[in-house]
Amino acid sequence: MRRLLIVDPTLASLQGHSYNYDRAVGEAARAHFDDVTIYADRGFRAPAGDRLRYETVLNRWPLDALKGRVNRAFHALARLRGKLPAHDAAAGAHATLVPNVWHWLIRLAQWLRAREFASSLNQILRAQTHDGEIHVLLQHARIDELIAIGQLCAQPAARAGTVHLDLILRDSPGLVNNGRYGEARFAELLVGLARAREFRVHLFTDSERLTREYLALGVAAVGTLPVPVVDLAPGAPRAESGELGVAFLGPARVEKGFCELARLVESLPRSAAARRVCAMVQVTRASADPRIRHALAELEQLAGSLPRGALELLDSPAPPPQYYAWLARAAIVVLPYVSRKYSSSTSGIFVEAICCGVPVLCPADSWMSDVIEAALRDHGRRIGEAFTRLEQIPRLVERIAGELARYRADVDVFAKLWRARHNPRTWVETLLAEAK
Repeated sequence: MRRLLIVDPTLASLQGHSYNYDRAVGEAARAHFDDVTIYADRGFRAPAGDRLRYETVLNRWPLDALKGRVNRAFHALARLRGKLPAHDAAAGAHATLVPNVWHWLIRLAQWLRAREFASSLNQILRAQTHDGEIHVLLQHARIDELIAIGQLCAQPAARAGTVHLDLILRDSPGLVNNGRYGEARFAELLVGLARAREFRVHLFTDSERLTREYLALGVAAVGTLPVPVVDLAPGAPRAESGELGVAFLGPARVEKGFCELARLVESLPRSAAARRVCAMVQVTRASADPRIRHALAELEQLAGSLPRGALELLDSPAPPPQYYAWLARAAIVVLPYVSRKYSSSTSGIFVEAICCGVPVLCPADSWMSDVIEAALRDHGRRIGEAFTRLEQIPRLVERIAGELARYRADVDVFAKLWRARHNPRTWVETLLAEAK
């Protein structure tokens, strides 16, 4: 009996890339495993017609909701005192907004999260009564989950068969560690996991840049997985019109440049290549982050002052068909990321844009710009442009607009070549080849 258990604490809804990736990997894994189960957030509901089995047992303690309440309470008090925290455009979405005096609350939440995950993982493993080989695939491994797994590895227990723990590190070491440990202790944690005897632990990333960063910490073996690009439903044929859609898609997060969008949209040309420029901005109106709410207010004010049709605000959450309709409408996708997080990490929006035949603007010196450079160097295809400063984006929009047909043709050709390697089938095969 060979079983695959996909454990993804981030799988809470159909929005974002967690569901698409988990489902794609699960479907591809059915060719290699007798049974596939996906373990998700307690609030997740799979859509009708999904053939995979889901167990909603993770995140039983609503720690993120508690953190949101704490942040809102602090900001309410800060407004009364007239002392709101300074805006930090480079801070991550998970950066705490509370002052250092509340530091112990954050540490408590982290400890509780690790305990909760350890309890859930123990429960999942105890339920496996069959002999044989079990692969526990932890998507988006973070410091809390790594600590919990380290604790499990230190507690020998009688288990049937062989248990593999396949840990996917999708962010740089500094972001996964999240300030919990010093670099040396964090490296010691990873090295200890890789040497565990209770389980066969395998560490993976999904980019060569990330793999090099973890190997530099002294971890003996880190595998690199392809990106499990899903088969996107074919959209309507591109209709040439007088509109040039410049799309800013994805969750409204500080590190993705959402707080810079009002200034950026205002600086875009009103027309390019004889077509009217329409900025398409995906927004989140229910964000608990006051920085996001302030940026949304700026965008709403700007929409009222710009010419009609120059700025369109796209409400989230949106079902996948709506999201892909927006993507099909876009002439250019812009990723104005301001955090160094994306210097090594992959980007689902970048991948989806390329696979939909849409050229992309992205930060230089990043995994995304590596793909753009490789497309030009190895295949002679220009699929986008990279910027070193946000101020360069308007000029690059005009450059791509002037040769849009050529960019689109190049993206279409490159996407087929790239997906020969980056697909769910090769993802599963690579994981199994590495995790022996």
